[in-house]
Amino acid sequence: MANEHQGRVAVVTGGSGGIGSAIAARLGQGGAIVHVLDVKPPASADGQFHSVDVANEAQVNDAFNAIGGASGRIDYLVCCAGVYRARPFLELSLEDWQQTLQINLTGYFLCCRAVLHYMRPQRFGRIVLFSSVDARTGKNVAHYTASKGGILGLMRSLALESAGENIRVNAISPGMTDRPTLRAVVPNENMESQREKIPLNRIGQVQDMADACMFLLSEDSSYVMGQDLRVTGGSALW
Repeated sequence: MANEHQGRVAVVTGGSGGIGSAIAARLGQGGAIVHVLDVKPPASADGQFHSVDVANEAQVNDAFNAIGGASGRIDYLVCCAGVYRARPFLELSLEDWQQTLQINLTGYFLCCRAVLHYMRPQRFGRIVLFSSVDARTGKNVAHYTASKGGILGLMRSLALESAGENIRVNAISPGMTDRPTLRAVVPNENMESQREKIPLNRIGQVQDMADACMFLLSEDSSYVMGQDLRVTGGSALW
């Protein structure tokens, strides 16, 4: 359906960089009206920017009410906002734990709750939540793993509650994905060693994740509900 995104109102959290930016750009190219929620403006003008800390309930509610009030509807929600800081478990402070869960998990809850006030009356909605392969295991990232595992639980529960109202909820769990935040903490030689472990023999790109997200937002996935799509190049098979 070439024009199915035309005129749809989309909200992308964490849309100023990496995966979120690629998704915002693709939606805009498809004719959607894109609203980017982030703490910093995007480098390119892919949609209307709203300065929002997704862990702040008042800021989230104000942003969704402004978007929904002006547009009269919100059709898509893509949650990409998140933080990643590696710490050995016994070096984790309570602040590290709480901040990671507040942004990565509570932020998703706040955005989903806010958007459902618009999706339910119109009986249409598509929600995609970004988790991670680290939701299942991860060394020195217990706080991050807990937050990403929580996203999968949130997704499944919300999917069951929303299915009867034509609101589809799914998740994407990326494997290693080449983006600035990863390059900032992973040396090139480590990237190369990780590439050798991936069956498809390449590091994932942000466009790979955008492709998966566009599939879940489209009618090509009309019978896909409550699923975790692992976009890993096959590394999740090990």
